[in-house]
Amino acid sequence: MMTLDRKYRDDLVKALRVHEISGTRIGEVVAEVEAHVTETGEDPVEAFGKPRDYARQVVAQLDTATGKRSTGAAILTMVAGGALAMFGQTFWGDGLSDAPTVGYTLRDVVAQPALLVVIVLACLLAFRAYTASSHNKAFGGAAAVVVALGVASQILCNKYLDDRTPLIEAPTWLILTLGILFLIALFTLLGWSIRRGRVRYPIKGSFS
Repeated sequence: MMTLDRKYRDDLVKALRVHEISGTRIGEVVAEVEAHVTETGEDPVEAFGKPRDYARQVVAQLDTATGKRSTGAAILTMVAGGALAMFGQTFWGDGLSDAPTVGYTLRDVVAQPALLVVIVLACLLAFRAYTASSHNKAFGGAAAVVVALGVASQILCNKYLDDRTPLIEAPTWLILTLGILFLIALFTLLGWSIRRGRVRYPIKGSFS
């Protein structure tokens, strides 16, 4: 009796996770593959193709009702996570200052949001480069261009934007409070993502 080898199983799980499929649905897909291989004795690559290719086939048949997260939801989660991480750690660090107020200059106000946009956009393009069924190199090239433009934007901000005169000032306690709230929200979001992505197999008591 042939069983599904661990490498194919692990590669399939990873490929499905990249496509933002729920852990419950991933478990069902892997269980179906395992059952087929066990019953027929076929090589999984011959029966289903390479894990990455089969993951694309599975995703093409899914929608938000069957375990696939919508593109909008995935983008929103990525933007929210990036913003909470960036501003949470920034406000937390600034809020620990002994000064009564915290000031942010024009450079701060422009450079950090610009960096966030670049990071999110580059990640989205890299994601498309890995998961798209076509034009993968184009998406990968676009991601590289965005990164280059992001580096250039930071250089320009550092060179030309004022970093001395505070544009916005706020009490230190308020900045620290915002930092704490943002970090709590970030960890909550991460916890939700981990729970959603935990692979649950149809067999009772089997988790990964």
